[in-house]
Amino acid sequence: MGNADSKYIDVASALARVGGNEGLYRKLLEKFETSVDIAGFDQAISEKNYTRAGEIVHAAKGIAGNLSLTGFFQESSVLMEQLRGGGTPQQENVDLFRKLYEETKVAVRAYLA
Repeated sequence: MGNADSKYIDVASALARVGGNEGLYRKLLEKFETSVDIAGFDQAISEKNYTRAGEIVHAAKGIAGNLSLTGFFQESSVLMEQLRGGGTPQQENVDLFRKLYEETKVAVRAYLA
């Protein structure tokens, strides 16, 4: 595995979570990109279906937390609070959520290389 950018991945925390099993962590990271329904999120936001967007962000937050994807987890948490109960999100947080998802994908790919 490559080096991890600590802005995106906290490897020590993640490995502690999986009992030091690097192979398991690698398998879980390989699924990150397809585990987050970013297309569904974009559709829900465009339709102003904030309840559905909140469900997707909640799932993304759980994935990011379990994988110790720090920046994406933090922004997911902020956006989740805004969307709780169908609340309207701030556009800057929607944009940052998408941006951090893309940046985290790149960081994960680099780590796995």
